[in-house]
Amino acid sequence: MRKFKFKCNRSEVMKLAWAIRRKNPATSLAHCQVSAWKVLLLQQALRKGSVRFSFQKQNGEVRRAIGTLKPDMFIQPPKSPEVSTQLTLVRYYDIEKNAIRSFRADQILQVAA
Repeated sequence: MRKFKFKCNRSEVMKLAWAIRRKNPATSLAHCQVSAWKVLLLQQALRKGSVRFSFQKQNGEVRRAIGTLKPDMFIQPPKSPEVSTQLTLVRYYDIEKNAIRSFRADQILQVAA
């Protein structure tokens, strides 16, 4: 497994993990923490450039995406991807679809930065 340089406040991880747990009470806290770490790693990598990642859609299908949050990589102007009122909603600019997309934080599967 590749090691990433990742700086994150542990309180952010726990805050996101508990938010995920509140949305899905049947999910174990350990699984929520793993998802929270992956999401925070993804968000940090998205701000630096394009990132390949995968998540599970609502219908059960696995979606592999290439996204970014770096403003100079956008083809069309974004509709404020950073502004999200829901803590468990991950928004990103999809490079392949040229649009702002989102997914639930508990549905993240893999991050390949």
